[in-house]
Amino acid sequence: MKKTLLTFLCVAFSLATVFAQKEVVGIPYSFNHNNISMNIDKVDLPAVDADKLMAEDAWAEKGTPMRVGVVHSVDYTFNNCGRKDVLADGSTLWRLSLKSPGALIMTVIFSEFNIPEGASLHIYNGDRSQLTGTYTNEDFLNTNGFMESEDILDDELVIEYHEPANALYHGNIRIERVKHIYKDFLGLKDSGKGNIGDAEGNCHLNVVCPVADPWRDQVQSVVCISITENGGAFLCSGAMINNVRQDKTPYVFTANHCSTYPDATFKFYFEYQTTTCDGNYGSYRVCTGGTVVASSGYSGSNYNVGSGSDFLLLKITGALSPLYRDNIVFAGWDAGGYSSVGAAIHHPGGDYKKISLPYAVTSFGGSYNKYWTVGWYYPPYGENKGCTEQGSSGSPLFNANGLIIGSLSTGSSACDYPQGTDNYGKISYSWTNNNNYNNAKKLKPWLDPDNTGTLSLRGMHYDGTPAGVESYNANSSAFTISPNPSIGDITVKGTFPMGKGICNVYNSMGMLVSSQNVLTDNTFDLHFKGLSDGIYFVEIVCDNHIYQSKMIIAR
Repeated sequence: MKKTLLTFLCVAFSLATVFAQKEVVGIPYSFNHNNISMNIDKVDLPAVDADKLMAEDAWAEKGTPMRVGVVHSVDYTFNNCGRKDVLADGSTLWRLSLKSPGALIMTVIFSEFNIPEGASLHIYNGDRSQLTGTYTNEDFLNTNGFMESEDILDDELVIEYHEPANALYHGNIRIERVKHIYKDFLGLKDSGKGNIGDAEGNCHLNVVCPVADPWRDQVQSVVCISITENGGAFLCSGAMINNVRQDKTPYVFTANHCSTYPDATFKFYFEYQTTTCDGNYGSYRVCTGGTVVASSGYSGSNYNVGSGSDFLLLKITGALSPLYRDNIVFAGWDAGGYSSVGAAIHHPGGDYKKISLPYAVTSFGGSYNKYWTVGWYYPPYGENKGCTEQGSSGSPLFNANGLIIGSLSTGSSACDYPQGTDNYGKISYSWTNNNNYNNAKKLKPWLDPDNTGTLSLRGMHYDGTPAGVESYNANSSAFTISPNPSIGDITVKGTFPMGKGICNVYNSMGMLVSSQNVLTDNTFDLHFKGLSDGIYFVEIVCDNHIYQSKMIIAR
């Protein structure tokens, strides 16, 4: 038995390093007690016709989330199914096996969960090579009344509950839904596909490629989101987003059309990207649990006739693991209503993380001035540098300063139709305009909770440093500032592309305090008036490149 347990732990650890989920606490009772019967009640769930579902999915359009799974409605409790054993020590062991043939991923969703201290509930796959749990009352209390389990990468799972004889009360759970993923969006069964990942087109650029080097911090903010609601499982993209308090509240900014049901459950996939520029292999980290904080209450499929800007602000309720937490960047944002050409980072088709570079960002015309319209490169205007697909919904649009100015709502672009345009709901509109009397319909009360009037905020690393500073430190010869310290009159020396650029200055809290147009050359002068003494970060943006340095004002 010890050898079997050791083998399991080794396999489980190897899975955790690639597909990291919540830290496993404890071992199921049956794993280290050899006097337990292995005859477990098994429920065979109805067959899922994956081919039929994928044929339906082929007709889905942007403006709707990408479906990857379906949900079985069930009603399982300790009292109406499963095998229950009262053991020699007086404790109780309950187990239930669920089989959903052909599933690539399975989860269960609890609508009731209350177990006493000392009890444990784990979920594992049929051959015991993957284990999740233990699940706690605290996990459930942090939800909207529905708690989804961690992913089981198999078509069979076992739920095991052990309650000690001296428990203060008898536990109670209710499983209301079982999720069956039929589309291999994580590359679990075939990670070496002919095309990179699952995206339909071959024009998408992996974020580990050099083209994304100026956007490293922004890349670390973007997540793939799994939403389970209304009988299905769906995918969208989104971004961790900063707030003026910079208190690391785990907000995720995405599109409202990604989730419109109050019983939705959420998973967030971090660092879901390839390991090499042209590779087909990658890994991910996942955090389970989220709630809706605010939304426009509006569907993106009719973006030009509705009353909102198609935004959704979520808050992660699950614990962020140290395995990936320190790599998280809370993206900055600009609610001032001004556009510039930057980058879009997303998970097209639920694929590994990609970057797309637009050639134009314009304000959507007509009386519904709530969207940015984005055009992508295509011949004869230049080599294709990406676009978006279903699954990209909710992904952030960054301006030239690396700040979010919108989230993807809908559009017509595709790798085989790069001349199509996409529409991103404006943060500037979502700030206060969806409903002036309801905080749950706008962004400002959450991203500027103290009503400071801030309209532009720089991103932040999880350790509190301003986003972009660490990227600059690796290339500290980008440019120099002299004198430094200064009274605000400086000379910049560096090797910049000659032409027009933007100079942004951020204070030590990451807030934008100055922005001006500049003509870049190897040497040019800058003058800053009104800046108080302190440390600032100077950023030069030109020709799709970002250069940064530190400046000290001392008068």
